[in-house]
Amino acid sequence: MSLVKTASYIVLLTLIGRLLGFFRSVYVSNLYGTGMAADAFSVAANIPMTLFLVVPGAINAVLIPTMRGMLEKGEETAALYHKLLALILIVFFGLSVAGVCFSYEIALLFGLNGEMAKLTADMLQWMWPSALFIGLAGLWSSVCNAHQHFFTPTLGAVANGALVIAAMYFLVPAFGAEGLAMATTLGYLAAWLTMWPTMRRFGYRHRLSFVWHEGEAMRSMGERVVPILIGATIAQATTFLERGFASGLGEGKLASLYYANQIVQMPMAVFVGAFTLPLFPLLASYVKRGEMHLMKQTLQKGLAYLLILLIPVTVGLVLYGEPLIRLVFERGAFGREAVADTTWALVFYSLGIYALAARDLITRAFYALENTRTPVVIGVIGIVVYVISNWLLIPVFGHGGIALSAAVSASSQALLLFVLLWRRIGSPVQSSFFFTAGKVAAACTAMALAILLSDPFLSLLPLWLYLALGIGGAAGLYVLALWALREPLVHEVMRKLLSRSRAGSA
Repeated sequence: MSLVKTASYIVLLTLIGRLLGFFRSVYVSNLYGTGMAADAFSVAANIPMTLFLVVPGAINAVLIPTMRGMLEKGEETAALYHKLLALILIVFFGLSVAGVCFSYEIALLFGLNGEMAKLTADMLQWMWPSALFIGLAGLWSSVCNAHQHFFTPTLGAVANGALVIAAMYFLVPAFGAEGLAMATTLGYLAAWLTMWPTMRRFGYRHRLSFVWHEGEAMRSMGERVVPILIGATIAQATTFLERGFASGLGEGKLASLYYANQIVQMPMAVFVGAFTLPLFPLLASYVKRGEMHLMKQTLQKGLAYLLILLIPVTVGLVLYGEPLIRLVFERGAFGREAVADTTWALVFYSLGIYALAARDLITRAFYALENTRTPVVIGVIGIVVYVISNWLLIPVFGHGGIALSAAVSASSQALLLFVLLWRRIGSPVQSSFFFTAGKVAAACTAMALAILLSDPFLSLLPLWLYLALGIGGAAGLYVLALWALREPLVHEVMRKLLSRSRAGSA
């Protein structure tokens, strides 16, 4: 299956899943605004959310290169799966139990106290069992991806979002804010179980093997998993550090950062996942076969597609952030002050979207090379940059400085990783990539000018129609500009779409 076709259905499923997650955020904001319950939920929910971002990615990074090598040699992979299944069950069951037992102490670590700490701890006790489901989902999704199957792991995000919304509808009236936590755990259970039929189709039986010391594959993965886990944890550390930086800025600022980040994470999850998921097994396969020229071509194509997709998203969020937040969140307890605070954070978060995407994709290139230490070192540097940036920027931009610091940190990491990868394998991109960057800049400039010129007229319309026409028109103009500038990747996608439409009408 082609990269564009695979990416297309991953985009569609991820978009549906993220929209469902977005509706969940709208539901929470409508009930609790940016008050204490919303702050407590944003803190508590970030633990399973961080596990969901860290654990599957770490398992994916160590398992896919190993399993792809075994599959290409025609070797049996069931024994490896049985060992990993036993290991993950033990580790994540223990983590869940420990989390439930020490939820209050964990809440205190976030600098919380009093009623806020108690409410957060109560939510955490309901959320910690999700750690087991996240670990198992990470294993199953990695096995599916190693077999170059991406549909059901991505479908898990849809199942997660749908069940969370349904469960919240029934549980919140009965259990109050704690119902949000119960629903969150049920969502991760649904994401895991969605992959059950696919695992059976690939012939995997869920047996446990505790012979972990035997086999080169387990030893090799064991050497790589610790730095990968450290690196993935460091990549998410800003999520936890921002709570400390925001704690002295007043009530509601933490929730504003949370809601702004929810908006930014939608294009990140939709487009970044669409390319990193199918590209990583390809990168690993090319490295295993010694086809480094194909590895670099694939990496460049991924970086170029992300550039084409995410730079206009950044421009759109900067120019349409305030009306978008009004349309999505402004109701119930979410008033004008919450809109202003969330918009301020969104503008600065959006500046780091492409850097985050490039960082994650280049990190996967290092993992394909079985180099796990370099991303860890760069991640540590990124945290130092983040902390220093906060000290400098918060006095100037308030809670917006926290969001801007995240963008600065991501940009520094992406640049350093790119330079170090260049030193390792030669230039990861050719001159055509920089021509694409120039065309994207020109097309985005035209799009931004069109938005600014049309805004006085479109803003007279109802908010939903204003955004629909403004965003739709801007996106159309952007694509036409790239087409007129003869961007090869856009022409490639358009040719495939036209050929399919002709085939369908024939």
